[in-house]
Amino acid sequence: MSEAQLYVSLYRRWRPQRFQDVVGQDDVVRTLRNAVVAGELAHAYLFAGERGIGKTTIARILARAANCLAPQAGEPCNACPNCKTILSNRSLDILEIDGASNRGIDHIRRLRQEVAFAPTDLRTKVYIIDEVHMLTNEAWNALLKTLEEPPAHVVFVFATTEPHKVPRTILSRCQAFDFRRIPEEKIAARLAEIAQAETIRISEDALRLIARKANGGMRDAIVMIEQAASYKQGEINAPELLDMLGLVGRDACESFLRALEAGDRRAVLATVGDLVERGKDLEAFLLDLVEMLRDRIIDGGDVAGDVRLCRGLLTLRQDLLRSLDRRIVMEVALLDLLEGVAAPTKEPAGAKEEERPPAPRRETPPPVVKKEEPPRTETTRKEAPAPARPRAEVTGDLAVPWSSMVAEIEKERIAIAAFLTEASPALDGKRLHIAFPPGCTFHKESLEKPANAQYLAGAVRRHFGDEVQVEIRSDSSVAPKPTARDALREKAELVCELFDGKIVKEE
Repeated sequence: MSEAQLYVSLYRRWRPQRFQDVVGQDDVVRTLRNAVVAGELAHAYLFAGERGIGKTTIARILARAANCLAPQAGEPCNACPNCKTILSNRSLDILEIDGASNRGIDHIRRLRQEVAFAPTDLRTKVYIIDEVHMLTNEAWNALLKTLEEPPAHVVFVFATTEPHKVPRTILSRCQAFDFRRIPEEKIAARLAEIAQAETIRISEDALRLIARKANGGMRDAIVMIEQAASYKQGEINAPELLDMLGLVGRDACESFLRALEAGDRRAVLATVGDLVERGKDLEAFLLDLVEMLRDRIIDGGDVAGDVRLCRGLLTLRQDLLRSLDRRIVMEVALLDLLEGVAAPTKEPAGAKEEERPPAPRRETPPPVVKKEEPPRTETTRKEAPAPARPRAEVTGDLAVPWSSMVAEIEKERIAIAAFLTEASPALDGKRLHIAFPPGCTFHKESLEKPANAQYLAGAVRRHFGDEVQVEIRSDSSVAPKPTARDALREKAELVCELFDGKIVKEE
């Protein structure tokens, strides 16, 4: 076998083999080591947290510590026959199961049968089930009896990135540990240690950039530094790292924000075009903008304007995830966002009506629509009192949990998510009101069906709290959502205004 075939990825070579080597999870490590020393391991653990922060690694260390013949202060020795057997993946008593591909009731039934047998060559059987939230309800029910009365020789370790999807009946029978994102300074320090040992030349700025882009995950950080080492033979610096990762520097982000706040449409569209042509990651670019706005909000300044920009950019990022033509979606959304940004957000107290700066207006393009359509009343609409807020604009403390809930439902019950996009939510104490305009009777009645109502109630409890109840109703004060035709024409008018064009055909 050649040397290339024997190559092992950097993150695997540097995976911690003892509790003391784990970075950023001190509380979890301390608790587990003390349990090993005292001989008081629980029969089930739940490790919850983001990817790449040590859940499976610590589960493997725990499996060795529970079976080590010569443990040292709760640490596995990694030298005894039991430790060596586990490290070489030759033990039949340590089973790692992927919950995403072994999620059915038949897999769990087989597991229940195996649990009853005594260990083959170790003292304790350890079942590590990764992505455990992917198990079906039937599989959970089959596993519940085993967790209620587990054999003394078995320890379960469940790992998940979405603990809210684990049934409460399971959670109540586990010791749960919340794994935290690893701080940037600890990631950078670990990367510097790896770089020195692997003779990788990299600047401090590049190390800090990787630590920041890893978003708290050590595995992602190590993968990035390994990729950078292959990308550049000499010293790796921050600008080259940005090119490799498809990212944009801070100066470019600040310049784009200035253009966005100034309402400079040409500069905004030119930047988007440049990013697309250079193959930059548009989603990462939007997140960088949001992070900069977040820092500005913390430091003070135009909080209302920055919050509005953050919401618009986050919504745009969600749209990009489902879009086929990402450039067009991004350009149209930014043009739409520019209208709100360009408008003044503050006025002097007591200012007279004639002293207020005029609202931005746009000329109506030459009428080229079909004659049977009623003429548009753009000017009247602008000067009339503002209509009721559309349901899509959810504001305040309700916005984040509502958006998160709809996004989760969309992955599982797309029809229910589609109904909810037509609704206007309002949180009143412990009651969540979901109101529909009079024309959405079908949506209301569909959500009131027992199966849909039960599913929706569960989603609301996960995102708003166990005590929050749902009320679905019709409300004549809720403004109907603009049709796709109206929204498309409005965006087309903005493009025509920017490029001094006109709509020549509308069907």
